Amino acid sequence: MKLKTIFASLGIILASASVNADDFGDVWFTGNSASIDLSDTLSTKSHLELRLPDAEEIGYVRFSQKFYTKLDNGWKLGTHPTFENSKKGDDWNSTYRFDVELNPAKFKVAEKGPSISMRNRWELRWKEGKGSELFHRIRQQTKATWSVDLGPFKSYSIANEAFYEVDKSKLTINRFYPIMLGTKHAEKVKASYYLLYQSKRSGTTSDWNGSFILGASYSL
Repeated sequence: MKLKTIFASLGIILASASVNADDFGDVWFTGNSASIDLSDTLSTKSHLELRLPDAEEIGYVRFSQKFYTKLDNGWKLGTHPTFENSKKGDDWNSTYRFDVELNPAKFKVAEKGPSISMRNRWELRWKEGKGSELFHRIRQQTKATWSVDLGPFKSYSIANEAFYEVDKSKLTINRFYPIMLGTKHAEKVKASYYLLYQSKRSGTTSDWNGSFILGASYSL
């Protein structure tokens, strides 16, 4: 598929999604430290995310220390202790997570096609006020990336991520990224700017609410 066709399709997708979107205004920022090799097969890096509901004040903070182990045939095992703090009204609530990922190597579709990457994550979550109760959530993201030459942007990606909550036996969140543009600031800082359409299920009903989110991710 040519990029011109993709961008034309995006216009239709965004116009359709905007009709169903309840709001547009959240902004997300993500920062990743440089990766540090602990051994020939084990590496680690720090990850911080801030979310600003309605682009006003910080309403969500997440920090994780990510550990990756190289496996055979390009597979990679990720183990990430994670701390989340989210604001509802005037109160902040904490969630402690342990994430496990098993991700295959990237692969290319045809000579001029995109490269495909996948992230398969299992989250074990302990929520504030829920005692020792453990919540399981499974997430799967697939991303297609093309090399482009659009001024400062050198890559273009689309992606989708689905969330399945085991205790509810339902898909509860879906994130569609119609636009992800990659660039570099200076030599060692990679950046990605994206538009995200997030759909969230209302409880266990069949009702879904959607919203657009703008985001930026920086990696050393």
